[in-house]
Amino acid sequence: MRRTQLDQNPCSIAKALDVVGDPWTMLILRDALLGVTRFEDFTTRLGIPRATLTARLDHLCEREVLEKVPYQDHPPRSEYLLTPKGEALRPVVVLLMRWGDEWLRDDDPPTRLEEVDTGRPVDPVVVDRATGIPLDALEVRAVGPVTTGIAGRPASRSTN
Repeated sequence: MRRTQLDQNPCSIAKALDVVGDPWTMLILRDALLGVTRFEDFTTRLGIPRATLTARLDHLCEREVLEKVPYQDHPPRSEYLLTPKGEALRPVVVLLMRWGDEWLRDDDPPTRLEEVDTGRPVDPVVVDRATGIPLDALEVRAVGPVTTGIAGRPASRSTN
């Protein structure tokens, strides 16, 4: 069964999901952000079928999230490196992890983030670039064509 392509949808979320909206793709990105670059390492770490991994890596390369770079001629071998577009997904993956830690677990999370130099735990939040105020503390609403016809309350309300 082929999934519906969302790249022509006017919504930025739909466009993003067209690139990274598959669970295997997100796990490949997670591992790439952790430094995994080689096909066999992805296969071993994820337990993903080889054909599925090939298809997802090809998709990420086509969408310029990863770049396939040869590292050996005989036999031919390549590694998959994050592009700047791929690196820009780091906050998305980190916040998805944080959301899963908070809302889907009743035990200690298996992974934590810490500052390299100090070992200090890092607790990521999304902030408004102009003010530095956490998004959770702002009352915001979405405006634009995708919101046409939706009546209701703002997308986010302050809980403070």
